[in-house]
Amino acid sequence: MTREEILAELEKVEHPEIAASLVELGMIQDIAVEGDTVRVAMALPTLGIPEIVRNMLVQSVQQVLESLNYRMEVEFFEMTEVAKQRFFVIAQARWKGSI
Repeated sequence: MTREEILAELEKVEHPEIAASLVELGMIQDIAVEGDTVRVAMALPTLGIPEIVRNMLVQSVQQVLESLNYRMEVEFFEMTEVAKQRFFVIAQARWKGSI
């Protein structure tokens, strides 16, 4: 699969607490396909988010990639201030509630 095809599949992955995809929220910043591995650059609004939420995010992406026969490697980093503002506007408008 191409990078674009994989990214299109990841656009279907919804945040566990927000009715929006991780891509739409700016959380999937980049992916790189290297053989049977997809490296995912995942931006978080803060690196101190609860571990349960971080694990759910990783598992939801990992499930999609495993269904496509890829392994996943993930790198976390903190969103820029502009990205955080955009994230929080979407989160406030589409909040589903606690997991």
